[in-house]
Amino acid sequence: MERHNILCLYRPTFHSCQEKFDNFGQLSYFNGAMPGESRAKEVGRRLLGVLGAKGWRKTDLIRRSGLKQASVYEWLRGESEPRGDALRRLAQALEVSTDYLLGSDPAYDDLTAAQVATRESLRLCLRGLGIGPGDTNYLLYQELALSDGAPKTVKGWNDLITTVLPRITAHFRAKRRGHEDDRPGRVLPLKGQGATRAEEKEQS
Repeated sequence: MERHNILCLYRPTFHSCQEKFDNFGQLSYFNGAMPGESRAKEVGRRLLGVLGAKGWRKTDLIRRSGLKQASVYEWLRGESEPRGDALRRLAQALEVSTDYLLGSDPAYDDLTAAQVATRESLRLCLRGLGIGPGDTNYLLYQELALSDGAPKTVKGWNDLITTVLPRITAHFRAKRRGHEDDRPGRVLPLKGQGATRAEEKEQS
């Protein structure tokens, strides 16, 4: 019941705090390769899509990846394809897998860039926190990831899991304890009341 309350409380917050995206037209596309699209173009489209989903700018990608500006702009335009260490650094900067950027994993084909950003950042966050399927709240995090307003960065998920949700949980527990304390206790007879009634019974 407590888990259900937390989920219901937080979902409206997701929608009200949903990030504003830049006008990257790629956000409305699914992640499968477009007909006749080269892999370089596909990689560029996916890079732009994740950037937009996270609300980041191109300069953020350059800063986070530590790669040369000219090269990053070429990849974003789909003029060339990043390889090797450059591909790895781009994926790490965007908090996604290299398989996603290359389009080599069909598991991503039916997901939008925003959905990929949400799920990949959650995966990385849980791994960093050492949280696995056996954790008590693991399924709760997976359910929260289905919301459109769910965090799309590792930092966002980390703040949610380590700060926000524990506060909400503590609030519900305190509220529940308060309700339990307000329940009327069993009324005990006054001292001597039982004996008096017994005496009255004998006299009758």
